[in-house]
Amino acid sequence: MKSARLNISLPQKTVSALNREVKPRERSKFIAEAINNLLKKRQEQCLAREYQEAANGSRKVNQDLEGTLSDGLD
Repeated sequence: MKSARLNISLPQKTVSALNREVKPRERSKFIAEAINNLLKKRQEQCLAREYQEAANGSRKVNQDLEGTLSDGLD
């Protein structure tokens, strides 16, 4: 996979925790996986919100139609 070099700043506390948990030659992979996991989670949350909004819209239409369908059919 093609890679790009970045220059980023992190809080010292975060760097210290990273250094304790991850070997020096594995940091880039660890950070890439963490970013990918967070991006995936955000995409899933966005999709869930969109599905919920669509479901709410469908419910509203169904409620509106319930009254219409029962009118005059007695």
